[in-house]
Amino acid sequence: MRAIRFETSGRAHVVDVDVPRPGPGEVVVRVTSTGVCGSDLAALRGRHPFRIPPLISGHEAGGVVDSIGEGVVGTSVGERVVIDPQRPCGSCDLCDSGRYHLCPRKVMLGVAEWDGSFAELVAVPEHTLVPAPDEVRDEHLALAEPVAVAVHAVRQLGERSARRALVLGGGTIGALLCLVLRDRGSERVEVVEPREHVHPLLRHLGAEQVHAPGADLEPGGYEAVLVAAGVPDLLDVAMDAVAPGGAVVQVAVFDAPVPVAVGRLQVREVALLGTAMYTRADFEVALRLLREHPDLGDRLVTRTTGLEEGADLVTEMGRSGPGELVKLVMVP
Repeated sequence: MRAIRFETSGRAHVVDVDVPRPGPGEVVVRVTSTGVCGSDLAALRGRHPFRIPPLISGHEAGGVVDSIGEGVVGTSVGERVVIDPQRPCGSCDLCDSGRYHLCPRKVMLGVAEWDGSFAELVAVPEHTLVPAPDEVRDEHLALAEPVAVAVHAVRQLGERSARRALVLGGGTIGALLCLVLRDRGSERVEVVEPREHVHPLLRHLGAEQVHAPGADLEPGGYEAVLVAAGVPDLLDVAMDAVAPGGAVVQVAVFDAPVPVAVGRLQVREVALLGTAMYTRADFEVALRLLREHPDLGDRLVTRTTGLEEGADLVTEMGRSGPGELVKLVMVP
């Protein structure tokens, strides 16, 4: 079958690899859409902590069950599914408590030891499958994963107010945070994003105002601030903008240690919250949002292409950045 392999040279290209066979408890999914994530580009650049080339990357995916292995009892060939791309140990305290996304022995789809979804077929454990609603088109199933990231990030707020929320960074995840915050009940969502060509998308997904970097934000004016771009200076912006008793959610990954002024957290009782990955419940909410917003995929996805052209685009994005692209989806 065809798959995209990342090489240590920074090149992504299509290769022929063996067709995966489902082991016990596994299924093989025929991929109908797979999305390109910033972590894929980091892997191609050799800057990701555990996605290390050579490998077949890709973890945002959906498709149709193609074959099933021994012991699979709840899944049938032909079912449409999305993939929760996490393979936890299943036996630690975190797994037992339902927090399998934090399992220290978890393996992610799209690493060297688990070939990812940039391929025609991918083998995954049955427990990773989430049924896909008929209303979500095949080419948009890959979007369930990034929407689940946003759902999980907003869920970290718990019962805290997010009546007025600020999102720092308006890329794919930042845009989806706008949608999820509005769905949660935020009355006003504002975004800081330098790229003007994405401002209309942000407004469509719920941003009442989009600011350029350096704009004057109301000091202490936001109950919830979500940092959705990997720019360390944004943490200072978040600390200035968050209201007393509010919360900052760190969504983006910084590639270096960042100092935190804990005294500012303490005297204003500000919560600094982390968010990591998602759970099945987040995927279920994500699929509901995709069903309720049928135009979301068409607005979010800048380009849909096949594996060959996709490999060339990913190589160029790894070298030069995403450019005008917001979301690239490949249909193998």
